[in-house]
Amino acid sequence: MQEIQDSGKVWCKGFNSPAHAVRVENKIFATGKGENQTIECWVDGNILCVDLNEPDKEIRIARKVPLDLEPTLSGTLFNGFTRTKHADVLIVKSDHEKVQEKTILGETYKKGQYGSMDSQEFWAKVWEL
Repeated sequence: MQEIQDSGKVWCKGFNSPAHAVRVENKIFATGKGENQTIECWVDGNILCVDLNEPDKEIRIARKVPLDLEPTLSGTLFNGFTRTKHADVLIVKSDHEKVQEKTILGETYKKGQYGSMDSQEFWAKVWEL
């Protein structure tokens, strides 16, 4: 069973700041985590599950990232990775066309109490919509 082995920040070619990423097996996946978002990531079968929550802005995002996507973005491991040797890497982008995404915001976020759900509850509910 595949799992997340490491996480940290990567410096992607053409970006103004480092981006959060995780390593699954030998691939690096950018998660798309914003500065003020909390994140939970896990692997379910052949999918990297990403839960991004930003209660102050009442936004919660669920992303399904297929693990078989080919990395296309050049970058360098920046910091935070403790079990991965510093190196130049290819990265799977969080906005790849095959990444599925659902966003809950505003009134739906408040009324559905999405801000207080744990990741598993959020995940089950958001993909029903």
